[in-house]
Amino acid sequence: MQCELLEKCGFFKKYRDTLNLACRGFIKTYCEGDKMDECKRKEYRLRYGTAPDDDMMPSGQMMPEEYKKSL
Repeated sequence: MQCELLEKCGFFKKYRDTLNLACRGFIKTYCEGDKMDECKRKEYRLRYGTAPDDDMMPSGQMMPEEYKKSL
């Protein structure tokens, strides 16, 4: 099971290869898991007609700076 927006999702594209366990957990839970329909990125896209910032996590929070630096 995968989100239908994976190929368009900036978060997934940017963080899919990270070794960071928190990011891997978000991807497993939201992008490829049972919380797919609770994704705040998907909700944002539907509401505003545009993709959110690539660093917005599926939970709706922004990626902490220390994770961005570890890419």
